[in-house]
Amino acid sequence: MPTGLITSVDLARNQSYSTRPLAGMKRTVDEVHDVQLGLPIHGRSSVQPPQTMNPPLYRRDWHPPRLQASRITLVGCSHDSKEAVDIAPVHLPSPKSSTPGPSQNPLLSLRHPRYGLPSQLVDNFESLGVRAIYPWQSSCLLGRGLLTGEQNLVYTAPTGGGKSLVADVLLIKRVIEDPTAKAILVLPYVALVQEKLRWLRTLVDKVARIVGDSPDGLSTPTWRRPSPFVRVGGFFGGNRSNISWSDCDIAVCTIEKANSLVNSTIEEAKYGDIGVVVLDEIHMINDEHRGYLMELLATKLMSLASSEKKVQIVGMSGTLPNPQLLAQWLNAKFYIAKYRPIPIEEHLVYDNAIYPTANAKEFFRTASQLAAGDALPTQRPQPQRTIARSKYQELQGATPNAVVALAVETALAGHGALIFCGSRMGAEKTALLISEALPTDHLDRDELERRQDLLASLCALPCGFEPSFSKIIPFGIGFHHAGLTTEERELVCGAYDAGILRVMVATCSLAAGINLPARRVILYGPRMGRELVGPAMLRQMRGRAGRKGKDEVGETYLCCQKVDLEAVAELLEAEMPPVESCLTPEKRGFKRALLEVIGTRMASSKSSLDEYIHSSLLWHSIDHSQVAEMVEMAKQALLQDGLIQEGEYEGCLEPTRLGSAVVASGLGPEDGVFVHSELRRALESFVMDGEMHIFYLFTPVQTMGLAEISWLTFRNQLEDLDDSGMRAMRLIGINPAFVNRLVNSGAQLKENTTEEIRMARVYRRAYSAFQLRDLCNEMPIHEVSLKYSVPRGQVQTLAENCHGFAAGMIKFCERMEWGMLAAVLEHMLDRLRAGARADLLEMAQIAFVKSRMARMLWENGFKSVRALSEADPQALVPIMMQAHARKTKLQGEAAVKFKAKLLSKAEIIVSSANRLWERQQMVQWEEE
Repeated sequence: MPTGLITSVDLARNQSYSTRPLAGMKRTVDEVHDVQLGLPIHGRSSVQPPQTMNPPLYRRDWHPPRLQASRITLVGCSHDSKEAVDIAPVHLPSPKSSTPGPSQNPLLSLRHPRYGLPSQLVDNFESLGVRAIYPWQSSCLLGRGLLTGEQNLVYTAPTGGGKSLVADVLLIKRVIEDPTAKAILVLPYVALVQEKLRWLRTLVDKVARIVGDSPDGLSTPTWRRPSPFVRVGGFFGGNRSNISWSDCDIAVCTIEKANSLVNSTIEEAKYGDIGVVVLDEIHMINDEHRGYLMELLATKLMSLASSEKKVQIVGMSGTLPNPQLLAQWLNAKFYIAKYRPIPIEEHLVYDNAIYPTANAKEFFRTASQLAAGDALPTQRPQPQRTIARSKYQELQGATPNAVVALAVETALAGHGALIFCGSRMGAEKTALLISEALPTDHLDRDELERRQDLLASLCALPCGFEPSFSKIIPFGIGFHHAGLTTEERELVCGAYDAGILRVMVATCSLAAGINLPARRVILYGPRMGRELVGPAMLRQMRGRAGRKGKDEVGETYLCCQKVDLEAVAELLEAEMPPVESCLTPEKRGFKRALLEVIGTRMASSKSSLDEYIHSSLLWHSIDHSQVAEMVEMAKQALLQDGLIQEGEYEGCLEPTRLGSAVVASGLGPEDGVFVHSELRRALESFVMDGEMHIFYLFTPVQTMGLAEISWLTFRNQLEDLDDSGMRAMRLIGINPAFVNRLVNSGAQLKENTTEEIRMARVYRRAYSAFQLRDLCNEMPIHEVSLKYSVPRGQVQTLAENCHGFAAGMIKFCERMEWGMLAAVLEHMLDRLRAGARADLLEMAQIAFVKSRMARMLWENGFKSVRALSEADPQALVPIMMQAHARKTKLQGEAAVKFKAKLLSKAEIIVSSANRLWERQQMVQWEEE
């Protein structure tokens, strides 16, 4: 570094600091006691500027909470009795069900030789708390041909009944015993994929598999040689790892990624690598938006089963009304388990009264009688407990009064409560309301410090801080919704699971995407927004009650208003909708099914197409003559769109270049044609002297999950564009005068005609392109959130979705032989992943070096991988301190621990830089 150059590190070293405690740093409990309470709590939006200081905690010896939860009284108790004065204890549990153990039945131990599992795997199961299995799991696993991979399986078991263990054993055993077999585990949501990824990696730790000797082994780089241990990889949107199919033995995927992975193995003639495929939540086939992809995936596996290596298919679900049909389709055995280790007690809460309902029919009867209203007193159901009416204005409504009373009762008893609300704002307001009624004078030092640590961890996140957390976490309450970032959700969920938080409030839509079991599940109402939840969603939410090993019983409380009682009665009585094919004419998917099988060259002739169709769930669901008509209609539509063409031989079909590009990119036929038209227009007049055109091409064509447009912000961004940016906007179809009219009139986009829908998609993608541009230019997520009035979690989700979509666009361009456009897209994808400008792309490949850290290192003289590989880790610590400004004033032992943590990270950074530098040198040497 040149002499005389003063860097920000030098300034940081020479700066003198006050010794006054800083909000955000770790403090002792005695210091916490001296902090005064914050201001009263009010509802607020998820979009807020980041807080610059860690909010204060509260005192142990403070005055009572502003609100007081209403008393819950057992019917028949006097109001002067203790039960009426104090909050009633949590309802007494039902007697435990007697489940035999390995001492009574040796087959309930995974060490039994009939399972043939290695001792290391069983040890790992036991370290995770699985010391014995249930009788139904043993019976299912020992079914003929299952452990050997010769037989497919479809099974259903209640949530919390241990259904995942059966699939885990089957797929791991197959991977261990067959050196050529790989496994694919398909899950519907990214959060579930990430959770399962962590679980499986722990489960297969140090579990060896048979690895054959390869003659090419010595020539393979060290980092690419096969591992003797089972490797687990994740494939989902936004995943930053560079793991490939060849790098793992078990692939944990979302539905979309699994379908693309199978397509790739078929095209590359590597289909024989697949040994077992597990379809979790197989009832998702019913989902009109994503379920058809799961059906396409299974259909391809079944179609190839007769001609290729046998693939074992395992389908499981907690809510599967017609497993017989799916078993017939998949040529599988089916198993129905009704065992639940934790008994569930269900209740209906109406007008400040709690009614017990032992089962769905009794639930229906109780709700119906209450809805009638005019029944005789003797005919009306009698409540088990009553909730006193509240004197506080905020708790005048029967539903908030009941929710707060039930949540406070659970928390004070030392148990966990999970509350489902119909909206994000509702979840936040409910959490804030409960915090105002929950006393904390019973807390000990350990609980105080753990909650303080949680707040400090949330404050240290680079994506900004959610201010409401400072008001609810000290009381042991959290909330969970899509407006939070992934890191926040992980921290809050982990704290709830560890017992740091006692109450969690979540949105209904995330009931299937999170695994947060609780002693008591409370449903704020039966609606998600304005619509009633479906039977499957209702079962998902109620199925979270009861935690094995922590609770002896689970409880559910469905709060209901009079206007919803009749609808709730019908909902509770309704049967689960049977799983049906999503390839039917009234649903979408059949064109894509035909395109994928032709595009991957699985089928081309009429006979091979027929064989494929006969392997579909559709063939087992509707009249066969109707299927023939659908095939012909879909074929003609694909020919007309230019996605397939007549082959050289009569009656044969083959994909066009466009059709192959659409299949490779993972798009459907309609979206593929739209993207093709957009890219063709871009090639004719691409704006190369700016970035806006390329960022627009990056935004997903499916705009359902994109943010609502703030037209004033849109107009401001248009006005700030330079000449190249404005040319790009005009080329894609943006009219500044039209935007100005919407700002002045306050109107919204019309989406009635096909052209209006197309233009709405263009404007939404352009609004998202502005956000991507700022992210790639190193603007932090919380600043983008504030600028565009979009929740931080939604900004993060946009970036993650764009990773996958942009990767698909690159494959699309490569198949179309648009090499220059593919190169530009790949460069911008690297920037999007790094969240940085071009000068930092190389540095961003190093572990722990994200965009902000990379920029700090660059500004302090470390401008290359080589420079970092030669650095002294001690020299990096002051630079890393700049990224944690709140931590600079730590004193004593806390400061020593934090610096030791930073030094450990700095050593990892230098080590990672060394490995990357060695690879770069080796590649350069091989090229020479």
